[in-house]
Amino acid sequence: MKKSIFRFGKPYIWAFILAYVVYGCYYFVSDDTPPEWQGDPTAQDQAAVAAAGGPGAAVYNAKCAVCHQMDGQGLPGVYPTLVGSDFATGDPAIPVRIVLNGFQGPIERNGQKFNGVMQPWRNDLTDQEIADVLNFVRTTWGNSAPEIDPATVAEIREATKGKAGAWTEDQLKAAM
Repeated sequence: MKKSIFRFGKPYIWAFILAYVVYGCYYFVSDDTPPEWQGDPTAQDQAAVAAAGGPGAAVYNAKCAVCHQMDGQGLPGVYPTLVGSDFATGDPAIPVRIVLNGFQGPIERNGQKFNGVMQPWRNDLTDQEIADVLNFVRTTWGNSAPEIDPATVAEIREATKGKAGAWTEDQLKAAM
């Protein structure tokens, strides 16, 4: 009878693999570096983005599409859809706060549960870029909401500058 080259048998191998995968997911979520598309867009790529949705589309593609996907549908169980989202299209202060400080914790939308972590963009995006990307989200994929101006973003940035950590759904509701 031949002995296995793995001393502890197959269940331990699978447990090790699972632990490694879980660690990898935790590492990605806890990483302070925001996810970004790799590579340098060509002038043709930039022109196509501008034609499709202006500067907001460019910011969305560079910063948001990694998680919320190019079509705004998100990833089931992790990142919610932006299509028809009350948070994205409702009171402008909500999406501005979320983009500035991020979002975490469990939420339920359209019968689906999510429990991901959104990266804060306060230190990475200007008021103009935040207004641009939110206006893109608020007017794309069938969404129809009034635009947000950079002055509104600046006001909210100043009002929330002492906020530590990401917003939860309860904190956002209480702040309104």
